[in-house]
Amino acid sequence: MSSSGFTRLLFYSNLFYAFCLFTLLLQTSIVLDLPPQPQLFLILCIATLLFYTHAYLSSAPTATPTDDRIIWYRKNRRFLISSQLILSGVLLFLSLPFLLPLAGRLFTLPPSSNWPAWLFPLLALLYYGGIQPGHSRMNLRQYGWIKPIIIALVWSGCSVLIPFWWSQPPTTPFIPSPSVLLLFTQQTLFFTAIGMLFDIKDFDADHNQQLKTWAIRIGMENLLVRLIIPISITGSVLEILPSLQTGYPPAAALLNCIPWVLLIFACRSLNRNTPVLFYLWLIDGLLPVKALFGISAHLLTH
Repeated sequence: MSSSGFTRLLFYSNLFYAFCLFTLLLQTSIVLDLPPQPQLFLILCIATLLFYTHAYLSSAPTATPTDDRIIWYRKNRRFLISSQLILSGVLLFLSLPFLLPLAGRLFTLPPSSNWPAWLFPLLALLYYGGIQPGHSRMNLRQYGWIKPIIIALVWSGCSVLIPFWWSQPPTTPFIPSPSVLLLFTQQTLFFTAIGMLFDIKDFDADHNQQLKTWAIRIGMENLLVRLIIPISITGSVLEILPSLQTGYPPAAALLNCIPWVLLIFACRSLNRNTPVLFYLWLIDGLLPVKALFGISAHLLTH
């Protein structure tokens, strides 16, 4: 396979999403000092891969074939369906040891004590309106202004709160510590900005469908100044605050601000005519970068 073919496989098949989630889970494990959870990490990464691929497979037959990714899905549909079946079997096999402990957790305590286990999968399901994405009008995507927020909550919940919840004693109600809430808030802000940038790519399609995304509401030229920069400043402040309270070297804490600066530069390089593959490697590529800087800053201060 050519380098171009491999790049499309990596990004269009959502393998890169699985890799992004793995790096973020690794950051959570190191920053929050959680015990190793390799099997849980694999389950979450495979579930993410299955979720996104299923969404594109379901919507590709009825979508307008102007998007290079939609064309790729139609061309490789048989391969993708086969890989989905294989990955589903792997996911089921990996999940078997978790079923009894999970059932014990869910039935021992009330739902309010285990809310990360059901809230974020439910939000992901409601985002597309059910198990058949693209075939339901009752979905959270139709509310354009909330799209990036839902995406951010699901990603930050799966990468921060679910690993922390699973590492806690099974009979203990879920109560996140201040450090967990801080990391969750930082990640949610970053994912929200990422989601807003992706709305630039879908500007024309969203406009035709009358989806009032932030890019459409305030204009792409105002997105950077009115939203991305304020979010980046807020996120950077939240990255620096712990070092001011603990006395860790501020220079190490500033490492965590670099992804926020890169986010601003990435926003300046985007427009409606930017190819989807460029969006995927430039914007989504910031996720493992953020995880890398988060891990590095933590190791330098501990």
